[in-house]
Amino acid sequence: MGSRQSSFKKGGGFLNEVDATIIDYQFTDEFNGEPYKPGKMKGTDGKTVPKPHSLNCFLSVRVDEADEDTTTTLRVAKEFTDWEVSEDGHVLTPVADAALGSSSAFGKFIQSWEAASGQGAESDEHGDGSFGYEPIIGSRVRLVQRDYSDAELARIKQLGAGVKRKGKDGKEYTRQSLVIDQVYELAAAETKPNGRSKRTKPNTKGAGTAHPAGKSTHATASSEPAETDDLKDLAGQTVIEILETLPNGKIEKVKLSMKTLLTPLLKGHPQRTDVRKWLAQDDNLAELVSDGLIGYDKSTQTITAV
Repeated sequence: MGSRQSSFKKGGGFLNEVDATIIDYQFTDEFNGEPYKPGKMKGTDGKTVPKPHSLNCFLSVRVDEADEDTTTTLRVAKEFTDWEVSEDGHVLTPVADAALGSSSAFGKFIQSWEAASGQGAESDEHGDGSFGYEPIIGSRVRLVQRDYSDAELARIKQLGAGVKRKGKDGKEYTRQSLVIDQVYELAAAETKPNGRSKRTKPNTKGAGTAHPAGKSTHATASSEPAETDDLKDLAGQTVIEILETLPNGKIEKVKLSMKTLLTPLLKGHPQRTDVRKWLAQDDNLAELVSDGLIGYDKSTQTITAV
C-alpha cells in the first residue's frame, strides 16, 4: 500500500508530543465543522477582500488512553472549487489546473508521515489523476508541533503577515505545523475479493500507555466484543441528529460524511465508519426517504429534514 510518493510540488500545544492513532480524514471546505460562508474580510494590507474558499482536511485522531477522538483542520489548497471531492471525503480530483503544495499545513503533515514511515502516503487505487491518502488511516504515530523555519517566516513577512499568529484570546503565539515525528505501526492489511488490499483500523479501545519519543510499544486491543446496532436504524438516527443541528435543516450529501465524525450519537461508536459508508449510497438514502425519515433530492444531492 502507499507505493506512490505524494505528488506535492516542492515549493500551539494542541496535539503536541502525544502518541495517537489516525482514525480518519475528510477533504472539505468546512473549517472545524463550520460550513463555509461567503463574505468579506480584512486583508494583510488593511483592505477588504473576499473571504477565501479554501480546501481543508478535517483530521480525526485518537490519543492514547483517550475515550474520544480529537479533531483538527489542516489547510490543503487555496481554492476549494479547483477540486472535486469524493463522496467518502477521501479522494481529490483536480477540475482545473491545480496542484497540491508542499508548504500547506496538509502538505507538511503528509510529507512528515512519509518520512517517518519510509513509504508513500498515497493510495494506488485511484489512478494518476486523483489523490487519496487512505494508507495513513489506522497508523499509530507520534504527533508534534514543529516551529516554522526561518525561510517560512520570511515568506510570511513578505506577504505582510506577522511572524507570530494571534490566538482567539488575543495573545500571540509561535507559528507551528502539526507533523508526524514517528510512525510506530501501520494499519493491518486485508485482501478484498477482487485481490486488492484494504486497511483495517486497529482497535483503539484500551490502547497502550503513551511512551517517550523513540520508544515504540504496541497498542493492546480490547478483548471485549463491541456492541452493534442495526446499521440502518443507527444511520437514520444519525442523519436526523445532524439535520436537527443545522439552521435550515438541510445538508449537501458530500458534506454528510464529515458530519458523522462530529455528531454526538456516533462519538466513540464502533460502527461510525460503517454508518458513514452506508449514508454515502443513494440507494440507502432512498430507503430512509421511503421510511419518511428524510427528504433527498438526488439531482441536487441535498438531504433535508422532514
